[in-house]
Amino acid sequence: MARLPFPRPRTRRRAVAAIALAGALTAATACSSSTTASEGAAPEGGGKEIQIGLLAPLTGGSAADGKGMQQGAELAIKQLNERGGVAGHTFKLKTVDVQGQSNDAVTKGVQTLTDDDSVKAVVTGYASTSNFEIDEFAAAEKLYLIGGNTAQTQAIIEKDPAKYPTVWSITPNYDAYGTEPVALAEKWAEEGLWKPRNKSVFVVRSDNPYSEGIADGLVKTFTSKGWTIAGEEKVPFGAVNDWGTIIGKIRAADPDFIVNTDYQVSNEASFMQQFLQNPTQSLVFMQYGPNQPQFFELTKDKAEGVLFNNLAGLVPAANYAPAAQLTADWKAAYGTDNVDPQGVMTYVEIMIYAEALKQVGDPDDVLAISSAISKIDTEQASGRIVFDQATHLAKQGDDYVPLQSFQFQDQKRVLIAPEKYKSGTFRLPPWMAKG
Repeated sequence: MARLPFPRPRTRRRAVAAIALAGALTAATACSSSTTASEGAAPEGGGKEIQIGLLAPLTGGSAADGKGMQQGAELAIKQLNERGGVAGHTFKLKTVDVQGQSNDAVTKGVQTLTDDDSVKAVVTGYASTSNFEIDEFAAAEKLYLIGGNTAQTQAIIEKDPAKYPTVWSITPNYDAYGTEPVALAEKWAEEGLWKPRNKSVFVVRSDNPYSEGIADGLVKTFTSKGWTIAGEEKVPFGAVNDWGTIIGKIRAADPDFIVNTDYQVSNEASFMQQFLQNPTQSLVFMQYGPNQPQFFELTKDKAEGVLFNNLAGLVPAANYAPAAQLTADWKAAYGTDNVDPQGVMTYVEIMIYAEALKQVGDPDDVLAISSAISKIDTEQASGRIVFDQATHLAKQGDDYVPLQSFQFQDQKRVLIAPEKYKSGTFRLPPWMAKG
């Protein structure tokens, strides 16, 4: 594979890093032999303790996602340290709360991590809704591995990939989010598994780039396939407790298919609870939220029949070894085999960083580690990770990172597509089967 045209590192940053490294080694030599790596001393073998930064929404409406991110990162670091570290180095997590994902909170978090020379890499599921922080990490020559909002990542990076040698997304392009639900709906109709009455869809979106982009893609695809858009509604980004007005409009439209791209778990759970008070004869698809364990905790039997999908989460196939291993490890660590999708992302990101560090050896050689990441071809719990050099996104597809489609059936998440991994088939939801 051709080498990326990486810019030469800035001399001043190299000099500062060298001085910092020399100081750290001097301090380590002066420490008592009883000092452990967890207390900041150099580990055995001449390595050092590397801090990995984590940006996560630990408070606010997306706190469930933040908890998963932290759990995935903590598990990866624990496993790496128990194996003796990488290239003589051990790891420690430094977590920063981006709260409600406001620009101010994210900027403050980025500054905290870029100012800390002991932080050699930063991971996240997502930090902001626009990924503006990519530019800040690139300018600071700080390695940044990200999962969410890939449309924003692609829009930033594809204009000049060489400007962002340290930024990589383990999640593919989101284009399939805007097409796959439509393709599946038409496939089920052709197979006689359900019968649309008039090929109509009602679309609900949230006022943020992630939800808007996916909703736009679905509207475009439904329209191109001859479906009628029975209605569209947008809710403000943040907590939504009362869905009454929107559900009233849905009932008046009585569509065949309902889409809700407001990804916040509590919002989607309350939507489903209120919808089921008097449901229409409609399939219900929700973007992302039902992947989170909290969704089922909030909805219980009211989740039955809900459709959803995910990119970059665990590939829950019994014959896929990396996912089976992470499931076992997650259960041992957290008491559940319901592996958090955000935890999968941060876990995989840290393992990819560790794989690249093993090749390079020197944690201060950020550009060499970034170059190693750019060439990586690795089987992880979320699929096979290979990066597109034009966008710095992971490649999408059944043989790379697959888009997985699910339905809640008998109080379980059942994988119904793609064919390569599926464990069940679509069935009519109970509110339609009774209709």
